[in-house]
Order: sequence, then C-alpha cells, then structure tokens
Amino acid sequence: MWWRSDLMDILNILEEELKNLPPDYIIYIETTPEKTLEVSNAIVKYFSSKNDKGIIVSANRPYITLLNNYKNNGIDTNKMYIIDCISKSLNADNGTKNVAFIENLSALTDISLSIDEHINNSTYKKFIFFDSLTTMLLHNNPNILARFIHKILTRMRLNGVGGVIISLQDINNREVRAEIAQLCDKVIKIWCNYSLYDDHFVSVDVFFNGTFSCSQLVLK
Repeated sequence: MWWRSDLMDILNILEEELKNLPPDYIIYIETTPEKTLEVSNAIVKYFSSKNDKGIIVSANRPYITLLNNYKNNGIDTNKMYIIDCISKSLNADNGTKNVAFIENLSALTDISLSIDEHINNSTYKKFIFFDSLTTMLLHNNPNILARFIHKILTRMRLNGVGGVIISLQDINNREVRAEIAQLCDKVIKIWCNYSLYDDHFVSVDVFFNGTFSCSQLVLK
C-alpha cells in the first residue's frame, strides 16, 4: 500500500512548525527532488496568507509556469513579484507586470537590485522566497554565492522581512550550504524515505537554532 502526500500535508507541517515564530524569521528548508514542488507550493501558500506581498527568486521555473502553478493551487498571484532568472531570452515583453526577467542565475548584482527595489519601495508586509539554492550553486562560485546570500539576509533583517530558502539534499557544497543554513533562524528538513515494503512516507527532522526538536512524521 502507498501513502500519498499532497500540498495540504506539507502545508500542515509548516503551519505547525512556524505558527509561533516572529514574521521576520528566515527559514532554511532542505528537501528532496521528489518533494520540491509540493514544499515550494506550501511555502508560498503559507507565507502569502500571512503577508501582503511575496518576492519570489525563481531559479527553477519560468514566470508563466509559476503563475499557472500558483493559480492551480489557490495562491493569489496578485501578491507575487517574481524574479525570473531563467527565461529572459524567451520573454521579449519586459512590460509584464509583477515580474523582473534577469539575464541568468550568475547575474547576482541584478538579482540583488531587484530585491532591494521591492524591499525598499513598499511599506507592505512581505516575504522573500529563494526556490533553489542548489540550482544557484550550479551557476555561481559557492563562496561568492554565500556572500551574496549573507548580504541579502542582512538586508532582510534590517527591513524586518522574513523568508525561506530551499535547498536539495546534496553531497556537493555541504560546507557552503551549512554556512548559509547557520545564517537562518530555523532549519527544517523534509525528505522521502521508502520502507522495505515500499510504503511511501515523508520523514521530517526539525532543527531550531541548531537544536534537534522533532523526529519523524508520516504523511498519508
């Protein structure tokens, strides 16, 4: 028999783990490729319900794909400002609302300027979501990217802006990912395991300020 997890399962986990945290907390989530889309949708759905605006730094999916995905999952796209780092060459219309098309994932200065513009120019309550640290590491020098993330997180804290960074479980760049995780206020690990009988379940380890606080959860 297979256990099935969906958006609401992940959303319930997030609500339980984040419900008592201040709105300006920065969360680091590590997951597996199988759960990335579900976790990403749950994050945006949860934080958009708590904020007026969301700044999405997309390293994995084009703007139009994200919009359709959010609409299909009941997420208010009017709240979203998407920094699309992968499809500029396919989008000649730079007048599109609520999106910035960045040349590529190595254009860290352009990404930073776009984030700054929307942190500084609005009094709305907002969050920032990096949908794939792993993909960004593929396109940047790890140490340079770590410094970039550090600067962005510092600006977020100075402006009282919370947010989330997602990373995949990966044997590469462990030291850099650990360094970035230490800059965050809470670390949540969500991954898939398979038993000897092929029963599908999700194991969740939760770390708060470096201290283990939760063990295993089965999603049905």
